[in-house]
Amino acid sequence: MTEQTQIHASAWVSSLRKIYGGPASVTTVSGPWKTGKTDFAIHLTEELKRLGIIFVAGANVQCFKDNLCEDPDESQIKYIDNFVTLETWMFSGNRKAFVYDEAITSTPSRRAMSGMNTEWLKIIPELSKGRMHLIVVTQEESITEKVFFNPTFHIASWEKIPVSPRSPQYRKMVRLKASKLISKPLKFKNLPPTKIIFDPFRSATWRMSPPEMDIMDDDLKILFDYGNGVSTDTIVLKYPQLKTRKDVTNHMRRGINKLKLCMSVNNSRRYSPKIFENSLEVKQ
Repeated sequence: MTEQTQIHASAWVSSLRKIYGGPASVTTVSGPWKTGKTDFAIHLTEELKRLGIIFVAGANVQCFKDNLCEDPDESQIKYIDNFVTLETWMFSGNRKAFVYDEAITSTPSRRAMSGMNTEWLKIIPELSKGRMHLIVVTQEESITEKVFFNPTFHIASWEKIPVSPRSPQYRKMVRLKASKLISKPLKFKNLPPTKIIFDPFRSATWRMSPPEMDIMDDDLKILFDYGNGVSTDTIVLKYPQLKTRKDVTNHMRRGINKLKLCMSVNNSRRYSPKIFENSLEVKQ
């Protein structure tokens, strides 16, 4: 390894630890079409796991076992394409990172008050509690939902540098800007592609809730038990994964959010989940 390569590797590791070693936050990956933005974002999760900064990763990018891209593989990247699954996974423990690909398609700034955009307004302030770094991939920052770039949450931008396909640095260069943590922009070269297999020509979708929500998951079971008068102490004894009444409350809040999302999808106004929210006084 040459001295220049050693310096490059040292700066790379140091930058990752500064950006992702602290409280969960938002970082963005931007750049022109076909500069390898998604590939780089997935490579980031590999590096963060290698360094022990995170333990699990997810994305709205389906990964596969081989280059035929027929058999899905979630052993390294959990596939999540909706808010309900994301929130459940976000609060599942462990430090983690989630890659939100094609943000410009699902959450453009021109639809600032749409259901998708406003739901991210609720998720992002909870990132720290969920110990989840959000990596947002977009072609153009200026027309992507502004909450991703709010200075309270956004701490770094990765910009893929376009070069000629004939250049040995094609799809291998990125510029890092993180003024809160690093005094000046850094440029990294010779970055390898991800080892994780995905289909770069398949669209990364995002939706409010799963196509068919399983209403019998534990969050909703616990919420319904509570609504039927079962005390939190009894609920703790009923579900082995629960240890305290606070765990019960967390599951109920997730259940409430799932009901909200179902209602927003169905555009129903006959019932307000505020009834549940206002009843979260802990029964002894």
